[in-house]
Amino acid sequence: MRQSDATRSGQLPLGVRISGTGSAAPLQSFTNEQLAENAPTSPEWVEKNLGIKKRHVVSGDEVLSDFTAQAGAEAIKAAGLKNNDIDLIIVATMTPERMAPSTACLTKHKLGISNHCPAFDMAAACSGFVYALTVGADLIKSGMSRRALIIGADVMSKMTDWSRRDCVFFGDGAGAVVLEGSDDELALFSGKIFSGTENTDHFTVYPDQAAFTMNTRAVFDTATEVLPLAIQAVLDRENITLDRVKWLIPHQPSVRILRRVAEKIGMPFEQVKTNMDRYANTSAGTIPILLNEVNRRNELTRGDIVVFAGVGSGWTWGAAVYRWH
Repeated sequence: MRQSDATRSGQLPLGVRISGTGSAAPLQSFTNEQLAENAPTSPEWVEKNLGIKKRHVVSGDEVLSDFTAQAGAEAIKAAGLKNNDIDLIIVATMTPERMAPSTACLTKHKLGISNHCPAFDMAAACSGFVYALTVGADLIKSGMSRRALIIGADVMSKMTDWSRRDCVFFGDGAGAVVLEGSDDELALFSGKIFSGTENTDHFTVYPDQAAFTMNTRAVFDTATEVLPLAIQAVLDRENITLDRVKWLIPHQPSVRILRRVAEKIGMPFEQVKTNMDRYANTSAGTIPILLNEVNRRNELTRGDIVVFAGVGSGWTWGAAVYRWH
C-alpha cells in the first residue's frame, strides 16, 4: 500500500505500516538430544514443557551483525525500497556484538547505507522488539523518520552455559521490519511498554559470571501475570475487543507460558502463533522472526488485527496492537 499524498508531501503521518519483513538464523542447529548429552535434562521434558525441538546456534566467526544485516536486507527488499531509503535503524538486543560501536551501526555499515541516519541499540531483553517497534513508530509519527528499520536479534549462545539445564531454552537469530508512515484509513499501531525492577535478580547475568542464568519459576509467574495485563491494556486503549484480534504473535518463552497467557485473556490457543519448536527462545529476535514467517505464509490479510507481546529480564514487558495494511 502506497503512502498517501499528504504523507509524501511532508505532513506528519497519522499512523505507521509494516511494509516489509525479514529474518535470518545460523545454519548450525542443535537438537534436544544433542544438548541432553551434556546438560541435566531429557529431550522429552524439553519438548513437552517448552515446546522446543531444536535451536539455531552461531558457529565459527559468525557474529550478530551478520544476521541483523541479512534480516534487514530482506525486509528492505520486501518493502520495495533501496538500502539508502532507510533513515533510522534501531536494533533491540541484549547480546550486542561489541560494547561500541553499536550493533545498529555495524548493521548499517554492512548494509552499505551511506546516509547519516541515526542508528542505535536498545536493551530490553526478550521484550526488546516491542520496545523498539513502539519507539520507532513514535519517531515516525513525530516526523523525525520516514522509513525505519526495526530489528530484534540475539545470539544467546554467546551467554549460555551448555552444561546448565536452562541452556535448552535459547537459540540465535534475527528478525526485521521496515516501518513507514501511513495515512491509510486502516492504519493502526498502539504500543504500551513497562518495567518492574523489584526482583531484578531472577533472570540475569551476574557480575562474576559470563553465562545467563534464570529462575524459571519466577519467569513463569511473572510472564503469566504481566503479559495478559499488557495485552488487555493496549486493547482497551484502542477500544478493541479480543474477538477482533486475528493473531497473537508473542515472544517465545515456552509453550506452557503461552498456553497460560491465552487462557487468561480468553483466546483460543489456535490463534497464538509459535515457532519455538524450531528456534527456541531467540530473545528480542522471537517476535520479528515469527512475524516474518506468518507474513511469508500469507496468513495476514488487509484489515487483520494482530497483537505483539513480550516479557524480558529486569523486568521489562510490553504489548502492541497493529492492523495489517
